[in-house]
Amino acid sequence: MALIIGLVKDESARYDGYNWHDEYARHFIELGDQPVFLDFKAEDWLAQVKKTNADLLLWRAWHVPDDRDDAKNKIYFLDKVLGVKIFPDWNMYQSYDNKISQLFLMHQLHLPHPRTFYSRDIDEITQFVANAPLPIVSKSSEGACGDNVRLIKERSELEKHVAEIFSDKGLQTYFPWIKQKGYVYFQEYISVDRDLRIITIGDKVELAFWRENPNSWKKNIAGGGKINPEEIPESAKQLASDLAVKTGFHWCASDMLMKEEVPYLLEFSSVFGFSRAGNYEKYFESPNAFILKKQAAYLHKLFTNESKK
Repeated sequence: MALIIGLVKDESARYDGYNWHDEYARHFIELGDQPVFLDFKAEDWLAQVKKTNADLLLWRAWHVPDDRDDAKNKIYFLDKVLGVKIFPDWNMYQSYDNKISQLFLMHQLHLPHPRTFYSRDIDEITQFVANAPLPIVSKSSEGACGDNVRLIKERSELEKHVAEIFSDKGLQTYFPWIKQKGYVYFQEYISVDRDLRIITIGDKVELAFWRENPNSWKKNIAGGGKINPEEIPESAKQLASDLAVKTGFHWCASDMLMKEEVPYLLEFSSVFGFSRAGNYEKYFESPNAFILKKQAAYLHKLFTNESKK
């Protein structure tokens, strides 16, 4: 059965060298489906959706704050109000680029993660700062590629950091118009030589590799980390699969580290990228490790199976 796929146009070429909607279109055509491009920046975005009458929509919405917030408005409306099948759906996108929401989920779903202190109570925070083990990691709720993540080693630096967050101006983040203000998100610092990125589609692990960077405590690829796909712990793969099942995410990228042979989640996302700095093609024969192709195949199978019921 041929599907009509509504592909929301993105601007990924600025970072990845190609637009994801073009790549998705190629893969859906290979499956016999009919892709149709939609412009969600236009005033008539909703009229486009209704006119297309697609079986599903696919959007590589991303973390630039104004684009992300626009996507949240539209994904919620399409999914929860109109009942349109869109990917990511609201369940997947609600916690995207929101470490606070992810923390709530990790607590509720009993997923192992480093000890984390999140608070908006300045008296509680002041007491915590006086006794916090150092060094400690401070994170803003939003940010990708290691942005807005700081390692604080001295108590005086920690006190100054909190004072800035609770000042009238707030703490500057990666995007000049966004400030961290009125809350802290502190995480236990666990010193490791490398950490993990694991991507699931459905409940199946489709990609897993170590991120290694001897020159930085942050191991992310965009920051100079290198890929090592060898000897991935089965316990880490199982944790990624458990996360997918418990959240109901159709796909997810999990960042985690190993502490005494136990995997700990750092954060996770249903929207992820493949930095050109990672040279994925060298390791996986594809600039995106064939993940986009596998997502298209997953959705094709999901919807053609649904139509047969």
